[in-house]
Amino acid sequence: MKIIRSLFFILGFGIMAYSAIAADQVKTTETMVADSDIAVSTNQSYPFTLYIGDDLTGVTNPIKSIHFTTSGVYTGGGTITFMIDGDGATSKTFTLPNVGATPTPFEIDYKDSSNKINPSSAGSYSYSLNFNPSGVPGVTIYGLGIKMSETHRYKPPSCAGMPIYGDLISAIFDSTGSADGAGYNSVMWKGVLGGPGLNQGHVRFQFAAADDSAGPWTYIGGATCSSGDWFDPGASDTAVELLGTGINAETCRLAWNNKRYFRYKIRICSDDCVVAGTYTPTVDDVIVSWAP
Repeated sequence: MKIIRSLFFILGFGIMAYSAIAADQVKTTETMVADSDIAVSTNQSYPFTLYIGDDLTGVTNPIKSIHFTTSGVYTGGGTITFMIDGDGATSKTFTLPNVGATPTPFEIDYKDSSNKINPSSAGSYSYSLNFNPSGVPGVTIYGLGIKMSETHRYKPPSCAGMPIYGDLISAIFDSTGSADGAGYNSVMWKGVLGGPGLNQGHVRFQFAAADDSAGPWTYIGGATCSSGDWFDPGASDTAVELLGTGINAETCRLAWNNKRYFRYKIRICSDDCVVAGTYTPTVDDVIVSWAP
């Protein structure tokens, strides 16, 4: 069994309801953009989604900063160039000294100083991060991970309650690094439910897998293995099998079996996913279990 971890915080969720606060609040969130188990030595494009569920009404220039922290181990030497959505104004190049065949840990902090990512209202925003290792003799990276840290100002919610739910789509994960693909077993979240008793709200998932990193991505879940249904593990640290029930028992497996790449969609609900609640769950970690 293998496990993929993805760390992030849902924007607009994971905070207690405020009573009456007039001043803008500041929040920092983290989203996994890339996580590769295979060696990377050529130009890559990693799509990612920034979801903002907070109220940005009346907030001037709400995005304070965007940083991409890249880490791993490399051999060789050369440069790494970052760029967002193919926009040359966002391009920045970093040099890695030649270390030959010696595996050497590294960490790079790339900042979007051009304000390319600059939403002014709540919603889901899709981008692509270009990651290009090059130079002589060339750079090969192992265990590549890229995490986006985003800080924004927002208008705190009133006593009326939280949004009904917020959705976020994960980065693309490469399970096996080969065309054989994987079998997907279960999904689990770590964190806490909302409210004083830590028992309010729901955390739900849909799952998608594909033979190609470009998709197509069809998100399905729940007992019916359909686009309108969701897997609901219930409490934190509780794994839910990626299976349907009854006549739909194998529908999900047929859709995902032996597919190399996968993504998930997570829905965080402040109550029952139909009406709004006063508190919401906080999700710190998502774990997907799979086997070659």
